[in-house]
Amino acid sequence: MPQTTTYMDAAARPPVTASLDASRYTSRDFMRAEWETLWTRTWLLAGLEQDVKAPGDVFVFSIGPESIIVTRTKEGAVAAVYNACQHRGNRILGEERACLKAITCPYHGWSYDLDGRLRAVPDSERFSQGVDREELSLKPVRVELWAGLVWVNMDPAAAPLSAFLGGIAADLSPYHFERMALVEDQTVCLDANWKTAVDNFNEQYHVDFLHPQHAGFVDCANAANQLWPEGHRSVRVEGYVVNPRYPIPDALPDVLKASIVPLGMNPDDFRGRITDLRIAVQKRKRECGASMGYDYRDLLDEQLSDVWQYDLFPNVIMTVRAEELWIMRPRPHATDPDKCYFDKWTLRMLPRATDGVETPAPARPARQVFTQDEVIAGKYSMNITIDQDIHLLRQMQAGMHSRGFRRAFLNDDESRVQHFHDWLDCRLQAPEAATSTPSHSLRTV
Repeated sequence: MPQTTTYMDAAARPPVTASLDASRYTSRDFMRAEWETLWTRTWLLAGLEQDVKAPGDVFVFSIGPESIIVTRTKEGAVAAVYNACQHRGNRILGEERACLKAITCPYHGWSYDLDGRLRAVPDSERFSQGVDREELSLKPVRVELWAGLVWVNMDPAAAPLSAFLGGIAADLSPYHFERMALVEDQTVCLDANWKTAVDNFNEQYHVDFLHPQHAGFVDCANAANQLWPEGHRSVRVEGYVVNPRYPIPDALPDVLKASIVPLGMNPDDFRGRITDLRIAVQKRKRECGASMGYDYRDLLDEQLSDVWQYDLFPNVIMTVRAEELWIMRPRPHATDPDKCYFDKWTLRMLPRATDGVETPAPARPARQVFTQDEVIAGKYSMNITIDQDIHLLRQMQAGMHSRGFRRAFLNDDESRVQHFHDWLDCRLQAPEAATSTPSHSLRTV
């Protein structure tokens, strides 16, 4: 059977159809329009709640030309403020993470509480006009928490995060991301527009050609695409299978062998029976999950075996498995439409001991920052599949500048690409619509 595409809600159908002209990937004018009508008016994934776990914990979220400080206040709340001192605009914090008693500007020593309120001004008597502490506090940014993630919105009039996520939040809740621990934190600087990176993860059309290894453990050819309101997308890919486009081998491919041995399963038992493996893995995980320290009670059988990807508008890509989550986040460059920053967080479920005691979380890994050339040279890796994508993204972006290319021409299996750009155009043409969107419920498909 071919790939399928399902609208999850009547409200998922956008009122416009975008033309994927090359200029949307290369134009500085388009980039400026995105900044004014998209990035500053929508919910953005800023970081992980575990990075502001205790009072005084702080991290900095950078997006385009803007910088936002996220803190855990002494009262235990999470707050977000613009990273700009109210004295003369100096960017206060330069480090990515810290634990502070106060936010203090290194230039002239102005000091702010963790919620942004101005607390001290050196030589305050020398300001003959007086110091209005309320007016001169750091400017707040809306912040909400969901699934162990910190979200911010620069638009004070925007609808709440729950309305923005809609039914997709309920779809993801059984995975319990909040129980997962960060084990890898990476950022690569790409010579590509942020949308070029998003598009890459929005279709399986390229998999047979760029990722031939996938044929030995997933079935991308028959993926189920789902289109959600607000521009969100998802895709479900069966795992513990082989690609049916190719001859089915008698013995399990090596990657499948390696994946079932930890479950106590014998690869030889599936010689000539590869098509039985997926269901067998689902049953085996139900049988041994508790003894391995995993609680699978909230997950469907297919969530135990398959790879489900959720693409949250505008720039969050989640590759989800029962025990592991990849969060990928392409962020626009501040000035250059031909560049972006591509973040990847790897989180894993911590197995519980048989007595119910949680495994201590590992120490937070240091963030690795590297270039596209360093990935191509093999110095750094984000996983073989993502490395393969990175190899081609520069060429993809360069081709957008050719006089011989006008616009993208999509097939039916690239429906998620079109859906994303349709909703992007909705935002660009009528950004005020994003401030009053109602909540949507999940419809069973």
